[in-house]
Amino acid sequence: LLNDGSGKGNLISKEEYSDFILEWEWRLFDEGGNSGLKYFVKETDDEKGKRALGLEYQMIDEDNHPMMLEGSMTPNDYHTTGALYELFSPAPEKKMAPLGEFNKSKIISDGNHVEHWLNGIKTVEYEPGSDAFLEAKSNSKFKDNPPFGLHKEGHLLLQDHSSRVGFRNIRIKILK
Repeated sequence: LLNDGSGKGNLISKEEYSDFILEWEWRLFDEGGNSGLKYFVKETDDEKGKRALGLEYQMIDEDNHPMMLEGSMTPNDYHTTGALYELFSPAPEKKMAPLGEFNKSKIISDGNHVEHWLNGIKTVEYEPGSDAFLEAKSNSKFKDNPPFGLHKEGHLLLQDHSSRVGFRNIRIKILK
């Protein structure tokens, strides 16, 4: 599956998922490329049209992204690969494959426990609704969206962020 970077739209699952192990391989083709895999996504309509909000496993060429080059993103902050976008920074020992090569990622959602993995290293671990989660949310751009991040199930979404990205071997195992 290749997102050609044309900005023509996200790919969203028909089904909604709650407790799962999701594994996939991905690679970015463009310097500064940016994408993500969102989960617990809920679609809403507002003045801007249809929106799909959910928690996001960030996938980005952090070395060459304009935010990094301008200094608004710092190494290993909550905008970098493996992070829970905007909320939790990834583990500093994470290892990314070079641009154009495949990375292996995994999300485990089991009850009220979620983990992000990148190339065999756990990058994030959290509990939606916990004090730490709610504090991180209150300091994020999602602070004025009360239900954000608190859904127990939702769609999966491969994000179109106008970068060429390839996905393969997408597998989901339902836990309950």
